[in-house]
Amino acid sequence: MFPRSGLHLFKTGSTVLSIITLIILCPLATLAQVAPGVLPLEMLISFLPHILLASTIAAATLIFLNQRLLMFALPIIFVTAAPFLLFYKYEAAKGPPCQEGDCLTVITANIYNLPSAMEALFQLAEQENADIVAINEAVPSLSMERYADAFPAYAYGTHATWKNLPKPAGDPLTLLSKNEFAFSDTVSSDGTGRRPYIIADLDGAWSDTRIIATHALVPLSPSMINARNTLLQEASTALQGQDTFIMMGDFNLTPWSPTFRRLPGKRAGDPRLSNTWPTFFPPLGLSIDHIMFDGDLELVEFKVLESVGSDHYPILARFRRPSADDA
Repeated sequence: MFPRSGLHLFKTGSTVLSIITLIILCPLATLAQVAPGVLPLEMLISFLPHILLASTIAAATLIFLNQRLLMFALPIIFVTAAPFLLFYKYEAAKGPPCQEGDCLTVITANIYNLPSAMEALFQLAEQENADIVAINEAVPSLSMERYADAFPAYAYGTHATWKNLPKPAGDPLTLLSKNEFAFSDTVSSDGTGRRPYIIADLDGAWSDTRIIATHALVPLSPSMINARNTLLQEASTALQGQDTFIMMGDFNLTPWSPTFRRLPGKRAGDPRLSNTWPTFFPPLGLSIDHIMFDGDLELVEFKVLESVGSDHYPILARFRRPSADDA
């Protein structure tokens, strides 16, 4: 049992923490929905699930400590939770499982420039029978020829680095494929924080599908937020007029940000049910790696894959085209 002074101190401290959560954090998280691009709010909205968890704990505490404050707190919690609870910009996997050769499987992963992580990633890619692999923070020392030698199943692709761009890339970006692209290019421009994107049009049965792979800056300053948003906007613009597309990579953007709502298409998989970063401390978990898609694609499977040794988990999406029987 607490002594009276200790119990009083506990009640006071719990009430103060609850008030801070409900009167400061929750309103600021709500404000972030209508004031995008402001650094403190951008960081705060990234942790919306964590704020909601803290709010729930605060509300539970107030049940026992101050029920009058609880009645005031519940509407605040509801308004704050709305972007999370009502999140719709995603598509759940529908199945049924693909027959061999019927599906297009893509994987994207940030491997943090680690050769060991790249090796583990390609083992996963072969296990999952992936057709396309987008690698953020690829190993700088490896050329496309060396990728093809090391992983012959993925002999085609594009490697964006300082060696082949007019403007040096901040981190290497690679898009590999089992099948040759009909067209591919790397794009780098001003205002993106030296981050490029890769554009590739598929050939064969998926010839009307465009792939975009990119890796945006971490939003740690106003200029970095602008660079991230500029890159994502330019990559989105490259999809205009394209009915069927997949856009994937480490966007350094959580789904709760207003910027996410402006991305084209829908996310593969519900981000409320999975996190992609950081592998070293899952309770901090954020969904910042995404596979967006639209058009004549049906999501059969989405999953967060096991760690390859990087600070990000790889993610996988498997698509098929609806058959005439599904119409």
